[in-house]
Amino acid sequence: MLLGVPRAARADWRPAGIRPTTATLGDVLAFHAKAVGEDPSGHDNRREGWTYTNGTHQLPVEVAVRGDDFRIDVMLDGAAYTAGRFGGARWRGDANGIVHGTQADLQSDAIDRFPDILFGFRPQDCELAGETASPHPAWVIADRPAGDRMHWLFFDQGSGLIVKSILREGKVVETTVFDRFDASFGIVRARHWHLSDGDRADDIDAILDGVSTGNVPVAAVAFPSTSAQRVFRLPDGNERVTLPAHFLRSGHIAVDVDVDGRSGRFILDTGTASITLNSGAAERLAGGVVLQHATVAKMSVGALSMDNVSVLAIPFGLGPAVSGILGYDFFFGHVVHIDYRGQRVEVLSHEAAQAAFADPAVTVIAANVDQGLPLVHAAIGLAAADDFALDTASPHFYVMQPFAQRYGAEIAAHWTRIPSPPQTIEYVEGAIEVVPYQAADLYFGPLHVRRVDVGVEVPTRRGDAIAIPFDAIIGTDILQHFELWFDYDNGRVAMRYTGA
Repeated sequence: MLLGVPRAARADWRPAGIRPTTATLGDVLAFHAKAVGEDPSGHDNRREGWTYTNGTHQLPVEVAVRGDDFRIDVMLDGAAYTAGRFGGARWRGDANGIVHGTQADLQSDAIDRFPDILFGFRPQDCELAGETASPHPAWVIADRPAGDRMHWLFFDQGSGLIVKSILREGKVVETTVFDRFDASFGIVRARHWHLSDGDRADDIDAILDGVSTGNVPVAAVAFPSTSAQRVFRLPDGNERVTLPAHFLRSGHIAVDVDVDGRSGRFILDTGTASITLNSGAAERLAGGVVLQHATVAKMSVGALSMDNVSVLAIPFGLGPAVSGILGYDFFFGHVVHIDYRGQRVEVLSHEAAQAAFADPAVTVIAANVDQGLPLVHAAIGLAAADDFALDTASPHFYVMQPFAQRYGAEIAAHWTRIPSPPQTIEYVEGAIEVVPYQAADLYFGPLHVRRVDVGVEVPTRRGDAIAIPFDAIIGTDILQHFELWFDYDNGRVAMRYTGA
């Protein structure tokens, strides 16, 4: 996650043009159910074929649905991108074959912005927000699925069908318009939808090509196999390599990267869920970008290399000298060692790193990387939680609103409010607002940093506000006190306090 600058607040966001209605939620849902019709063919177990059109590109899409679970496979230039819901958890996989959950991924990318409403909704998650006026009057329902963002659903007052859905993710507002309804596939549904996010390059026209019902096995909707993962490889015979890294005054760690024969500087970032190119650099270094994705023929980071690397291509504000970010995918297949005091970054084989994890002077803590970044157990004084994110690209330490609410009494009694106005912090995805405190000691098991400065998130009325779903972000003002070994494959981080 990447920090920006303070800006003024805006009013709470909601779709424009919603006014009060005399209808009830029950009336709207009953009218919708009648409009959709019965489904005698077992629509809960089905396979679908879609075609995405984006400019001159046509992308085949395969969909499998089994009850509440589903999986979507999108083919882009021979590379498979996957997404879905399994066991109630939303997930996403890039063309490198590496999968992560989406709860902590605060802004989806353009290739997987499919409308969730195609897979149903639960009435208990809905509330009636109002209606829109002519020329296209519609009732508006706010659907808030557990663990997901709010979806605004527009039910046409003439037909009872859902004709539009809107989802805001931080700075991005995704709008999907449905049309060409018919009953060819057992229920009345749209055969075409248009998805936009404000950037015409990301527009998708989707066509429903066909539906087949019948038994869908669990394997068809499950996460892709980890055997499909492609990772950066150490050169043959090498168990340890030192990366060309630069420790910047901003707190960032910059690494020199060769992108298909051309050099670029990347930020080493445990808080970003993808290997990422700045969209401007992507055109220069990777060639064509489609739906915010590109494929690099070969990428080398020091002595490590990988062919046909799937990268996310989006704009971010780190300056023209920074071409990209080495995020989640880079940390698999080996152990990444960061020595802040010695200003050194190494990549080790798991065998070579075992000595560090067995060292009695090193503390090993469990790290949950399922959401695309390492979440660990930590405590600030007596306030403890499991989801503290270790973020090597964030310069500061913040605790989020849910944590602050749970431990409000502890904060009031033992933390000291620093006399400074609230500050709005802008990430790539959106904004949060924090107030500064000095807190008690921060503990990672037996390791601790004394009297830490921490920003406490407070409610904001910004229109691009994001709801960060974990407890805290631990940035480099804290991490610089440690030597760290990140082992994503085995879900652990080794830490040695250096006092740097």
